[in-house]
Amino acid sequence: MTRRTRLSVAAGAALSLAFLAGCSSELPQPDPEPTAETAPPVLDGDRLDRILTETAATFQKADEAKDPEALAARITGPALEVRQAEYRLAEATGGSTAPSPVTTATQVEAVAATYDFPRTAMVITQVPEGANLPLLLTFAQPDARTPYKLWGWVELFPGIETPPLIHPDTGSQQLAPDSEGLIATPAQAVERYVDTLNKQDSEYADQFAGDPYKDSSRKAITDLDSRIEAAGDASISYAVGDDAPQALATADGGAIVLGELSSTQTIKKTVPGATLTVGGEIGALLGQDKQVRGTVAGVSEVLVAFYVPPAGGDAKQIRPLGAKTVLTEVSRNDAEAPAAR
Repeated sequence: MTRRTRLSVAAGAALSLAFLAGCSSELPQPDPEPTAETAPPVLDGDRLDRILTETAATFQKADEAKDPEALAARITGPALEVRQAEYRLAEATGGSTAPSPVTTATQVEAVAATYDFPRTAMVITQVPEGANLPLLLTFAQPDARTPYKLWGWVELFPGIETPPLIHPDTGSQQLAPDSEGLIATPAQAVERYVDTLNKQDSEYADQFAGDPYKDSSRKAITDLDSRIEAAGDASISYAVGDDAPQALATADGGAIVLGELSSTQTIKKTVPGATLTVGGEIGALLGQDKQVRGTVAGVSEVLVAFYVPPAGGDAKQIRPLGAKTVLTEVSRNDAEAPAAR
């Protein structure tokens, strides 16, 4: 007989009557600590410093060995693709193209304030040694078991004015790709920007302020097309990247958004019997045979940062803040050679 059964038998009918009469004492109720209405910042200063230090050490170790596998400890997503591509270009060009300078020494820091995942942190850096402009670095933590890793970075445009960020002691609102309250959601900002790159008469053209990346890309492809017009033509197209954008709220209710896209530059031979060759980075990745018989296509990874203003405010345009692009792969299709006349 268990202790519980012995107690029940000993108490007899009197205990039963006590329960029937409603004379039992109430069971104690849990009294949990109240949940804060505002989520705390996801990182304190010491933890953010440790992430930055370990990221810098990862870059140093991998860069010295040009070892793509060594990057994975603290670098992920588009940032990983960018650095791996820079290693391939350095090898293909015999070192004349070097990986871009990166620093984690910061000027401004911002971290998400949320209980949920994924989580984001952004920093504006000092000017890296060997460079002329500071960087915007974005770190992401997809889940509790994965450490923060560098997700992407851009070089800020010359003279750009960055929006006011929220101090990391308070934390910034973590924004999803479809977050509203802005003149465009983070995902829409990237999608519409791509549309303006593909079409100069895009319906979204007026929603974006001008930016050096768009201007230089258009000029580069126009100049190339002019140089090869005796034998072929050159064109470029853009697409939204596979990774959803990262976004944090700014102090004025807007957002900094870092989005991934890709560009495909196509060089096409259009004149039968003409000779068309390519140089530069595309030529380097093509290898020994640099002749274009049909088409040659170079795909680049592109990251662009935006300031997206809050809905209902005075600002009506999305401002590109910086960009980063690197050639990732080259392919050729000789079957598209022009037919002999």
